[in-house]
Amino acid sequence: KYGDKVDAVTAKILDKLETQGGVILINDKSHPNEIYKTFGVSKKVFKQSIGGLYKKRIISIDKTGISLIDKK
Repeated sequence: KYGDKVDAVTAKILDKLETQGGVILINDKSHPNEIYKTFGVSKKVFKQSIGGLYKKRIISIDKTGISLIDKK
């Protein structure tokens, strides 16, 4: 059930983005320990989750973190 884990993390990431004003200071370059501490998953699962969100143009990824893309 690997895909389920990615889906669950994707929901967690979106939830965190919404509660923190659309920005989190963690990205695909963050240390694995930081990712695990924040989301409780491996860096690999985290990267797959944000990759899916990025492909759907829901988030943008930059040097400092991840941002929700405003859909207005």
